[in-house]
Order: sequence, then C-alpha cells, then structure tokens
Amino acid sequence: MMRESDKRRMFFGALLLLTVCVLGSMFQSVQKVNGKEDIQRICFANASAQPGVPVEVLAFHYPIFRPLHYTWRVDGELAKTTGASYTPTEQDLEKEITVTVTAEGVKEQSLSVYCSKLPVLYIETEDGTEDISKKEYKTISYVLQGAGENSYDHYEGTAQLKGRGNFSWEMPKHPYKLKLDQKESLLGMGKNKHWVLVPNFQDISLMRNTLSYRLSGEVGLTAMKTQWVSLVFNGSYAGNYQLCQQIRPGADQVPVTDLEEVSRQAAEVVLAEGMISSDSRDALREHFEDDLSWMSTGRFEFEGQEYPMPEGVKAPPLTGGFILEIATNYDEPSKFTTRLGQPVMFHSPVNAWTNEELMNYAKEYVQAIEDAVWAEDGRAVFRGISVHYSDLIDLDSLVAYWLVSEYFYNMDFGMKSVFLYKEIDEKAYMGPIWDMDFSSRSVTGFGLYDQWAVLHLNDACQETMWYKALVKDEIFIERAFELYQQYRPVFWQLAEENGVIDGYYDYLYESAMANEKLWLNGRAFTEDVEEYLKPWFQERLAWMDAQFVSAETLMRSLNPD
Repeated sequence: MMRESDKRRMFFGALLLLTVCVLGSMFQSVQKVNGKEDIQRICFANASAQPGVPVEVLAFHYPIFRPLHYTWRVDGELAKTTGASYTPTEQDLEKEITVTVTAEGVKEQSLSVYCSKLPVLYIETEDGTEDISKKEYKTISYVLQGAGENSYDHYEGTAQLKGRGNFSWEMPKHPYKLKLDQKESLLGMGKNKHWVLVPNFQDISLMRNTLSYRLSGEVGLTAMKTQWVSLVFNGSYAGNYQLCQQIRPGADQVPVTDLEEVSRQAAEVVLAEGMISSDSRDALREHFEDDLSWMSTGRFEFEGQEYPMPEGVKAPPLTGGFILEIATNYDEPSKFTTRLGQPVMFHSPVNAWTNEELMNYAKEYVQAIEDAVWAEDGRAVFRGISVHYSDLIDLDSLVAYWLVSEYFYNMDFGMKSVFLYKEIDEKAYMGPIWDMDFSSRSVTGFGLYDQWAVLHLNDACQETMWYKALVKDEIFIERAFELYQQYRPVFWQLAEENGVIDGYYDYLYESAMANEKLWLNGRAFTEDVEEYLKPWFQERLAWMDAQFVSAETLMRSLNPD
C-alpha cells in the first residue's frame, strides 16, 4: 500500500505543477472566442513519465461546450485516441510520449515527455542547432526531471554548454561541460554551477565510472557524485549520459579552499569600497578571476593603475587550496614537470601561473613527494626539514587509490586523469578517481586479470610513476595488506550474484538498449556486462586474494626479482 508520506508528496507535487500551469506555460496559443482574446494552453499534471503511473494532460481556457480531442502517440506510433490521460507500460520505456489536443476553432497543440526509469535531462540550444565546440560556450535552456522515488525533483533554467575531453571528444558521442547560470544541487548531488555530461562511449556497460566512484568513496577516497540520465537534445533522444560533479573545490566536492572564489570575493570588496568605477564592474571581476597575484603582493593593477588591496581583504596562506592533475596531455595554462618527467597541471586554480609564490610552493611540494617515494628510506627534504613521504601525502589515500586502480586495471593509471589535492597547511591526498572507461576489460582496456598494472604499464610517464617505487616500500605494503583485508567485502559487492553490477544492469537495461541503437561500439550492452565486466571483477578479485595472503606474499608478488 502507498504510504501516507508518499500520498502527500504526490498531492503536493501535483498541486505545484498545476500552479505552474495556471501561472504560465510555454505551450500556448491565442484565439478569439466570442469576440474576446483568450489563451489556450496545455501542460502535464505530472512532469515525469513512468510505467504504471498515468500521464495526465491539463487544458486551460478552452471554449466551453466544445469537446476536446486527445491523440496519444508513443515514438510516433498511435497509442490512444480518447481521454486526457495515458498510462505508460514497460514497453514504453525510453520512448517519447506525445499528446495532441484539438478542439473546433482552436489551434492544435502538442506536448511530449520522455518515458524513462532514469532522470531525463532536456537541453534546448538558443539557436536551435547542435553545433557545440570545445572553445566557446553556447547558451541553452535546460529541464532536469527526476524519476522513481525522486520523480518530483524538478530543475530548470538557463546555462552554458560546451564540449570537453581530449580523446573522448574525437568520438562520435560527445562529452559536454554544463555551466548553470545559478547554482543548483542537481538530483541532490551538491549545489554548484559546474557539471559534466560523460557519454561513456568507450564503456559499453555504461557503469565503469560509476562503479569506480562508488568503490573509491567506500574505501575512504574523495569521490564525485554522479547519476545516469536520458538526454533529450533539441527534442531528439541523444543517449544515456552520466551527469556528474566536476572536479572542483567545494564542501560537496574536493575539500580544499577555492582560491578562485577567494579572489572573486576580494573583487567584491574592492567594488564595495568604491575604488573602481561601477562602469568597470564586470571587467574588474574578470581581472580578479584571471589574476591571483594580489594574494602575494597585496596590490592589484587594473587599467594601467596600481592599487593597494583594502585592509579588510586578507589572502590565505598559499600552502594549499589546489587540485593537481598528472596527465600527458599537459594542456592547462598552469603546469610544471618534475625531475623525473612527471607532467603536473593545476586543475584548480586554473590561473595559478599568475602567482609565482603558489606555483613555486606546489612545484617544491610535489618534487619532495617524488624525491621521498623514490628514496631508499622514503625521506626527502622539504624547505629545510627532513620528512617521510607519508608526512607529505596521506598514506591511506595513496594505498586506497592504488587498490581501486589495480582492481579495475585502469590503462591510464599513472598517466592520465591522476588527481591529488592539498588544503592549506595540510598534507596532500590522492583522488578523486576519474575516467575509468579504459579499464576492466572494456573495448579499450586490455589488461590481464592475473598481472599487476603497476608493473606492466610503462607508457610515457608511467615509467616513473610514484607507485613503481611505493610497491617496494615495506610501510606501503603493510598498509596495503591491512586495507585490503578491511575493504575486501566492498570489492566483492561489485561482482557477487545480485550485487552492485547486477543491480545496475537491471536499472540501466532499457536505457542501454535505447543508447545502443544510436551508439553501438563493437559490443552489445548485455555482452559487455555478462561476458567482460562482471567476470573481470570475479577473476581479478580471486587473483588478488592469492597475492594478499600476507604482507610477505604481497611483497614477493610485486617484486618478483
């Protein structure tokens, strides 16, 4: 039976939608009735379409005594010609449901809703085209409609959209970056403007990223929140996408001080003090976003003049507040290489290069980590003090990051999308895990289940990645053995019968079938999950169990010579 709380939610959700329809609607036409101008409009009483739940259309300001006629279609096929409601079935999943309302002397009107178990993201570009580039944002409007228990979750507004990614951008199914005009906690994932839409074109299962984020969170790493959505782009179904938090500073994301936000707030103080004309307000804000030099100098230069920072503005110590990425694409404006050739970029703040103090601190800090992990005793000198690598970077995060990467056998491990972060006056941490479509026997991940990724991956900077040294260190090995025993049950939850993978398979099935019709890439969804992904984790974990019998067996396995 339906709980009272559910009944109340349904009632108030329907009442809210009814109010929206009464106050205004996108779908309207103007007609003359008895010499008066009236507005006819229609809207759905419930914003989502799911099997077993009637979809009802409401009509307003239609002429009295003129019968309304309703025609319902599912993916263009006639489904029903009577009644103001239609109840979807399981066969209607991942299909568009359209109702057309007609009446004598009134303009025909139609509404469509996409039927899915998943939340549905509707995107409409301002110019009506899908010509999206990586370089420039395009203005869009969006509606994100929840599903299932969260079917009354509803978000809408305007935003900016552009392409993202490197190798993935070259694929036919494109990844996107979504920048909302206002912060929103989309589907309860934390309030922010910045989001990404991951296409998972190389991951036929659609779930490798989600699995890795879930697992990394369970083993103590900072993990990005994510949910699958069905994307409808300019009225056409565009496939299954992963709506995900972007790796950025924030309480709900990566726990470091947002230096870019600190600089934006400083600009507001400057404006409030009246130091700069209000006519230059936007230019000043942009200047402070782009230039962080004031944090060290206590001064800023604007339009050819130099000014002291207001007394109330205090810069934080520049001993953290950054997110770094090790990646061979090396294409961010703020970057450096270590002595062993590790390519390190500032993921945040992007314009760290404008502050020499911040750049030098990060470079020295990362170099000290590298020196320490490769030293025989695990120690290095950082700013005149002898430190162990575990004083510089959290040991448990080092180990957990390695365990997840090995379980998945990520082909990019140590070479691309390797993130670490450091808060002010604290040690660094590894994570978040990101971009795992080249893993776990995917169409592009070809690792063997019975070998160590850390020993066999040697492309580019993988030859000198820190883990090559760490797996020889007794302290690292001892902690790896302890954490594996602690977290082994959550590793197994992925692959066990009726476990996480099986649950995701059932949830995604209809969406995956629809996605497959558009974006087939070598394997079918069912084949990838049942013959590659799930067996991979079962075989991989059985092999890892044999290596983790003791710390001694683990050390021998990782150091066969």
